[in-house]
Amino acid sequence: MRKRIIGYSLVFIVSYLLDAVFVPIKIFGIGPCFLLSAVVSLAMVEKERFGAIYGLVFGLFLDFTASSVFGVNAVTFMIIGYFVGITVYQKISVSAVGAFFLTFVSTVAAECIIGCLYAFFTSELINDVFIYIVFPKTVLTVPTVIITYPIIRFMSKLFARHEEREGIW
Repeated sequence: MRKRIIGYSLVFIVSYLLDAVFVPIKIFGIGPCFLLSAVVSLAMVEKERFGAIYGLVFGLFLDFTASSVFGVNAVTFMIIGYFVGITVYQKISVSAVGAFFLTFVSTVAAECIIGCLYAFFTSELINDVFIYIVFPKTVLTVPTVIITYPIIRFMSKLFARHEEREGIW
């Protein structure tokens, strides 16, 4: 179990660095959210508890560096990780198409929640939120699943095989 936590944490640290420090591409000053796609991928593979915990912890990391309202990303990522895990457990099969769909829905939901909370706490109305924030963020975040989902799925299979061999799980 310790190896599983360390391995996933390394993937999330790299995703965090790509999110907050080394943003590879930007449209209108908005870059992709690698952490959100990693949370969705992990919740699809490991179910809701892991998705919610990693969403909360690394959402807080993102709030430390890239948020105007502290805690918004943490709560949003935690809720999304939990609901994606529940949805995969009950309705959607684990596949690349499901990962694209859930990342699309999660990105739109996260940006709408963050935009509404930002408008509420700062009492500024955000005009054209969908065009200038939600659409570019969604267009840039959904393709990042091509990177995060296969890595997390491979790691999950590797850890399961290792734990089965050692008889830990």
